Amino acid sequence: MTLWVPPQYRRNAQMAKPVVFWFSKKLDHILLPASPIAPAPSGYERIECVHAHEVDKWSARLRAQEKRIREMTDEERYNFEEPIRAHGIAELRKALQTATDPANRIFLARSIENLEKKREQRRKEYVETYMHVEGFEAGH
Repeated sequence: MTLWVPPQYRRNAQMAKPVVFWFSKKLDHILLPASPIAPAPSGYERIECVHAHEVDKWSARLRAQEKRIREMTDEERYNFEEPIRAHGIAELRKALQTATDPANRIFLARSIENLEKKREQRRKEYVETYMHVEGFEAGH
C-alpha cells in the first residue's frame, strides 16, 4: 500500500541544527569547519545546510573528494595540495603583516615556517629528479 501526500502538505525535512561546509570554487575543495559558527577562511564560501537533502548532497561531494584524494598518485596529490597550501601561506602572510600582538606574530611566523617546511618535504617526496639506481651508480 502506498501513501499519497498532496503537494501542499509536503515539506523538506529540516535539520535541528544547520550543518556547515566551506567550499572554494577556485580550489574545488570542501572543508568541514571545527565549529558551525566559525567564519569561513578567505577564498571559501560558507554553505549552511538546513534541509536533509542539502546535507546529503554536500556530504556526497565531500565523500567523492576524499575518494578522489585516496586514489591519487603521489604526483597528482602534490599538484592538488600545493594550491591549497599556497593559499594558506598567502593568508597567513597577510595576517602576519596586520598582526599587532607579539604572541600572534610568533604563532603566524611559526605556522608559515611549518607550512613551507611541509611544502619542501612534499616536493622532495613527490618530485623525483633522478632514479635511485642512477644516483647509486653515480656515487651519490
